[in-house]
Amino acid sequence: MKAVILAAGQGERLEPITHTRPKPFIPILDKPLILDTIEQVRKYVNEVLVVISPDHKEYFEKNISGIALIEQKEGKGTGAALKAVSSVINDDFILIYGDVFIGDKSVLKQFLSEKNAILGVEVKNPKDYGVLVMNNGNLSKIIEKPEIPPSNLINGGIYKFSPDIFAYLDKISLSERGELELTDAVTMLAKESQVKVIRYQGFWLDIGKPWNILDVNKWVLDNLPSSENFGKVEENVKIKGKVVIGDGVEIKSGTYIEGPVFIGEGSVIGPNSYLRPYTVLAKDNKVGNAVEIKESVIMEESKIPHLSYVGDSVIAEDVNFGAGTLIANLRFDEDEVKVNIKGKKVGSGRKKLGAIIGGHVRTGINVTILPGVKIGAYARIYPGAVVNRDVGRGEFFRA
Repeated sequence: MKAVILAAGQGERLEPITHTRPKPFIPILDKPLILDTIEQVRKYVNEVLVVISPDHKEYFEKNISGIALIEQKEGKGTGAALKAVSSVINDDFILIYGDVFIGDKSVLKQFLSEKNAILGVEVKNPKDYGVLVMNNGNLSKIIEKPEIPPSNLINGGIYKFSPDIFAYLDKISLSERGELELTDAVTMLAKESQVKVIRYQGFWLDIGKPWNILDVNKWVLDNLPSSENFGKVEENVKIKGKVVIGDGVEIKSGTYIEGPVFIGEGSVIGPNSYLRPYTVLAKDNKVGNAVEIKESVIMEESKIPHLSYVGDSVIAEDVNFGAGTLIANLRFDEDEVKVNIKGKKVGSGRKKLGAIIGGHVRTGINVTILPGVKIGAYARIYPGAVVNRDVGRGEFFRA
């Protein structure tokens, strides 16, 4: 049996992180989400196919090996993405959305014995998703983002299909968004064939907004089996709780680490650094003197060398902070932090949320960044600036 992973989306809601990497390469600790998904699904299938955008072909080829990459050259939407593999699928297959993370991946085993099936996940905010309507454990239809949801069971983005699904994809029309929606074809299929709903109550997350990167990494840190240390820890370093220290890491004297924390290979911490719970450093990071980091994800080869505070933030690769760069993570009125997502202010549901910073950003000394601000990739922030609005990709911000 084959598995198909849909990974052709542009990830606009995750900008500016997706300015420099496709959405499926969001890190889960130090491993890209898509590699984690591939690793797990390979336990149950013989071959994995990944549907990608032609815009991302070079990135995928550079960072994934041993996987068949299928380009989505025509149309938009999940239905068009699945149609891209119709010529190479001739048997039952598993389908997974590339931006979905599930905590208990053994649920995939339940799909193997079904002909057609869909994952049903119980959530607190079903009106933000496609809600499943059931009849005797089988799917009746999927209602997209209803104002009054008939249940709290939503489409979890994992399916088992027979090749018959492609005939239904040929029958559907473009949605109001101008896309071919796979869910329309699944609803049509459910009217004529049995589609089993496999209920799931464990941790599940559609990584669709920047703060979801914090949420998923926090869950993984909470579920670390034990501490590990493959690096070098100098004298006068205090480590509490579960902490994973990767190969080649150097922890210098005076550093205080409160787990759960993950420090990726090749990173240098200290002297006199303070890593608070839920800090994730992907790899080859530098965290220097008098730097405090709390509940943040910092991607590869970034440098926060001295006199900085980073709280509840997501920082992409190759970012360099000038001395004294500070990220505020709490509004002065202590209200919910909102973030611009595709031109609209969206509530994060978080009282504390710092900045979302794209790849290759540079800040000067004594920069202050306010809560919920996004800074586009390759931007430059002038020394002493107070960043009180979003900064565009490549922009030189002076205010």
